[in-house]
Amino acid sequence: MRHILLVAAVFLTALAVLTACQNAAQPKAETAKANTKATPAEIIKDKDPADDAPRIDLADAKKDFDAGNAIFVDTRAEFTYKQEHIKGAINVPAEAMELRYKEIPTDKKIIAYCS
Repeated sequence: MRHILLVAAVFLTALAVLTACQNAAQPKAETAKANTKATPAEIIKDKDPADDAPRIDLADAKKDFDAGNAIFVDTRAEFTYKQEHIKGAINVPAEAMELRYKEIPTDKKIIAYCS
């Protein structure tokens, strides 16, 4: 049962990452207007409500990673990962997540990023 819950948690995290990456890659018409001076609050308001992936700030992510409590998962394409990535991150491209999710350790916090 525990294994099933861990697999489900990894799958849900992967799904959240895919949603966040797809939303980030497709600019919205409202936010893509030229010369628009939107406040941060207006930008957040215009976000897609489906993008509810949990967020972590850089300082907390670094602290967890340095303590050995977290793993970075780079969900970008392998070519982009090879150009530059966070040292120690593993590469599991978003489009391959369903096939490669077992490569992600389940005993640590998973911090996925795509940009």
